[in-house]
Amino acid sequence: MTTSLEAAAMIGRFQPFHLGHLELVRQILNEKEEIIILVGSSQANYTPKNPFTAGERLWMIRDTLIESKIDMSRVFLVNVTDDENNSRWFSNIKSMSPPFKVLYTGNNFVINLLKSETVLIREPKLFQENILKGSVIRKLILENSPKWQELVSKSVRKIFVEINAVERIRNIYQTWTDSPFSGANK
Repeated sequence: MTTSLEAAAMIGRFQPFHLGHLELVRQILNEKEEIIILVGSSQANYTPKNPFTAGERLWMIRDTLIESKIDMSRVFLVNVTDDENNSRWFSNIKSMSPPFKVLYTGNNFVINLLKSETVLIREPKLFQENILKGSVIRKLILENSPKWQELVSKSVRKIFVEINAVERIRNIYQTWTDSPFSGANK
C-alpha cells in the first residue's frame, strides 16, 4: 500500500457482485491509486437479502476483477461485519481496513452516519442504477428470467454454477418464513 491519501474505499454487501460494482471499481481506480473494497454484512448469509457467504462474495469480486484485467496489486478486499451500535460502526471499519481518506457510497444512511467523521464522502456515478442492483438480480432469478445473467460477469455466472446459487436463492425464499431467524415465528 502506498499512502492513505492515494487509496479510496467502497462498501457494499455485493449480493452478488455485479457489473455496476465493477464500473465503480474502474471509476475509483481512474481517480485513485488504490481501492479498498469493504464487503459489508460479512457475517450475514443464507437469507433472502444476503444469500451468499463472505467467502463467496470475495471469490466473485476477485474473479471478476481478474477477468476484467484489473491490476490486483491496487486492490484490497476486506470483510466487515455489522455492528448493532451504529455510532461505533465506522470505528470498527477503520480498525479492519487499511487507512483511507475517501469513501464512495450512495447510501444515505451511511452518509448520515459519517457526517462527523473526517472521511471524505464521494457519491459514485452509478451505472444503470435502476437495473444493476443485487435485489433486482435476485428478483430476476426468482422470476426465472435469464436477464440476470447479463447483469453479472462471466466469472460470477461460473461461480453461481459451482455453488448452485440459483437453486439456493429459490430455496431460501421458499423456506424463509419457516426459519427461526425470519421473525415470522416470534
